[in-house]
Formats: sequence, C-alpha cells, structure tokens
Amino acid sequence: MRCRGTPHPGSKQAKLADPIKQVLLEAASSIKTIKHFEGAQKKFVIKMQKDFITLAEGSGGKEMQELIKSFGFCKRGNWKECDNDSAVLDLDAVKGKGKPGKLVFTTDSFIVNPIFFPGGDIGHLAFSGTINDLVVMGAKPLGISLGFVIEEGFSKEDLDKIITSIKKLSEEYDVSVVTGDTKVMENGKLDKIIINTSGLGIVDEKDLLTKKIIPGDKVIISGGIGEHAVALLSKRFEYETKIITDSKPLIKEMDAVKRLIKIAKDPTRGGIASILNEICSKNKVGMLVSEEEIPAKQEVRKVVEMLGINLYELACEGRMICVADKNSASKVVKLLKEFNPDASIIGEIVDDAKDNHVVLQTMLGKRILAMPTGRIVPRIC
Repeated sequence: MRCRGTPHPGSKQAKLADPIKQVLLEAASSIKTIKHFEGAQKKFVIKMQKDFITLAEGSGGKEMQELIKSFGFCKRGNWKECDNDSAVLDLDAVKGKGKPGKLVFTTDSFIVNPIFFPGGDIGHLAFSGTINDLVVMGAKPLGISLGFVIEEGFSKEDLDKIITSIKKLSEEYDVSVVTGDTKVMENGKLDKIIINTSGLGIVDEKDLLTKKIIPGDKVIISGGIGEHAVALLSKRFEYETKIITDSKPLIKEMDAVKRLIKIAKDPTRGGIASILNEICSKNKVGMLVSEEEIPAKQEVRKVVEMLGINLYELACEGRMICVADKNSASKVVKLLKEFNPDASIIGEIVDDAKDNHVVLQTMLGKRILAMPTGRIVPRIC
C-alpha cells in the first residue's frame, strides 16, 4: 500500500526523485565526512597542544604562564619571588651599609625578528630588558652576563652594531657586562642570532617592591603603550611610521619614584593585558582600568587598527606599570612626567578576592580585560 502522494515506482516522478535522493544521500555522507574530519582535526590540535610546544607558550599569555608553572622549580632553598621579574635571596647585609639587604637575580633570552628596527636593535633590547627586570623589583643593577648563539655566516658588521649598542648603554647607565659566552651554529640551523642574559642586583629591605596592595591604590603607567611593537612590526611588514621603539633602561625613573610605590612591573610580552592580570592574580585583588586614560600615540592606534591586533597585548620595552597608594599617586605621576609626558594614572585596585578580574571601563560600558591567550605577536622581544 502506497501513501497518498507517493509516486508510483515506474512513474516519471519516481524516476526524477531517484537522482535527487541520490544527491541528498551523497550530501549527507559528505556532511558526516566533514564532521569526522573536523573532529579528527580538533583531536590532533589538542594532542599537539598537549604533547608539543606551541608558539602560544612563548607569547607571554595564559599558555606561557601554565607552561612555566608546570616546571615546578624553586621549591627548595631560600630563594623567594621566583614567579616575579627577578628572584630574591636574603643577604646578611648590603655591602658597606650594614643594613639588611637582598640579592636580586634575573635571566632572559631574546629572539626578536627583525634584529634591527627603528630606534634600536636586539642588543639594545637585551640590555634594557634585563636591567628593567631588576629595576622593577626596586634593585640597583650590579652587572649582567651576555651569551650569544650566532648562525654561521652572520655579518660581523651587524654583530659589531649590536655590541656597540650594548656598550653604549653599559657606559651610560654604569652597569658592566661581567661575563658571557659565545656559540656558533651551522648555517640554516638558527635564524641569525639569539642573545641570552642574566642580571644581578641588590636592594635594601625597605626598597623591595613586593609590598601589599589594597583597594583604593592607584595604577600608574610611565608612558604610552605599543610603541616598541609598532616600530618593530613596521620593519617586519615594511610599512612607514615615525614611531620608534620605547626600549630603554628604567633606572632613572625608578630612582625617582621607588620610595613612593608598592610594586612595579614592565609590560613586555603580552603587554599591559598580561601584566595587569598578573598583578591581580598574584595579589588576590581586582582592578578597574579606564580605557580613556590609557596613553597611546595616535599613530600607534592607527597602525594597530590597520593590522587588526590588540593594543593592550603589545609588548613595551621601556615602560613600567606601578601601584601607589592614593595619597602618593599624583606625586608619582608628576615625577614620571619629567621623563615621559604621557605618564598617567590608568585605574585603581578594587576588592575582588574571588575572581581577580581586570575590568576595563569603556565609553560603552564595562568589559573584562582577560589574560591574553593563543599566538599573540611572535618574536617581538
């Protein structure tokens, strides 16, 4: 018995329905195949992330933080602040002062591409970045190490330019390069040059910038953001800009304000988005940041919009974010403006012990400024 409206098997309608049915069956089969492929692809990506290192794990965001935590170092001995810009070791006394002091130690590696960019180069970046990791702890830098891994065939003229940059900064800021190492790898086994550094400093107990921050404290940045990344990317992608890198040691800025602030961080990989979230997570607080108060040059904003990248995730190499109590904040900004007119109060600490969110106040309302994740901007420092 046939249902009403069903064509007779031998009719023209049935013959027409057969190929249509076949097409629909093939389409359904294709959908299953696509879903199977997508499922297999997703499993492959998950396996890659689990079993192999990805670029995201070196970009300064969530994945990098999780990778570093998985190492489980610094669980023995007397070292503290191992998850900070520099580790800290108690000393019996600061030499010549007879006061309780601490040794401050940091290390860093630089794989920036390109190695020369407007206003700087990989050597300038390596010296400044290492010094700043000591400075934001409140320490006086004593010396750094300098390790080169160089590709066979690398230009000696370019190497001399890099060395000259480091020498100039070393003399200007009176911080010596005290030890080092050089290795050369076969041509094609390395992309030009890698620099590894370590830095050693010393700090009085009272100047160590690991003080407790509380709701009402103000969040301050020492200058405009995004300039280093925009300068470097202009060379990488060959577009014209007047922006130069902000790379510089922050010794003078810190000497001016360190007695007035509680903590400080330099927003390198992952930019201010990473550092603000790190501050909140480490100190179990929240933060309310005013988007309108975050300084950035107009040209930086235009380039960021053109490239479709997140301004708040871009590395700065000569800026610091610091936290001061509300009574000292205005004085801190005034002192920092002597070095950079764009120094500003950008927000304040709020009570959020549960979620530790960074909340961004925009013209349209509030949104969470999350810890960066995924492949941000590779090889920026």
